[in-house]
Amino acid sequence: MIPCNIFKGNFLIVGIGSPLRSDDQAGLILCDILNQNGVNCIKCEYGFENCVDIVIEKSPEKLVIIDTAIFSGGNPGDVIFLDSIEAFDSTCILTTHNIPIGLLLNTIKELSSIREVYIIGIYPRNLEIGLEVSREVTNSLHILAESIVKCFKNI
Repeated sequence: MIPCNIFKGNFLIVGIGSPLRSDDQAGLILCDILNQNGVNCIKCEYGFENCVDIVIEKSPEKLVIIDTAIFSGGNPGDVIFLDSIEAFDSTCILTTHNIPIGLLLNTIKELSSIREVYIIGIYPRNLEIGLEVSREVTNSLHILAESIVKCFKNI
């Protein structure tokens, strides 16, 4: 599902979401699971724009973003893996962010040492205000976490 080579070298994993909008908290929850399993992940609540300074300060060569994403043909719990900003820009993805993530990523690349950007998007069932995460998204989070942790054990 997720190619393990993205976790080699100098990389940073960022989980994005709102803890108050049901499935939108998927990136944050996955980040918590990864951190509990010894995989360093930075939580970025309420929008990627709130963590730009941390990303630039950490100066990774690879950036892995985990977020909720609505994409063409997706169903709740489906996962999309994009291996570049160009792939993100050319894929029909709707997000809940105030500032378009593609614009932010291009700006960060210009201001930092980031050379590669990867996006893991999880299709939500519900983005309404609430704390409960849907069964489909929860199942996908556990599968993703297991896959990523397995990558780290094999590196």
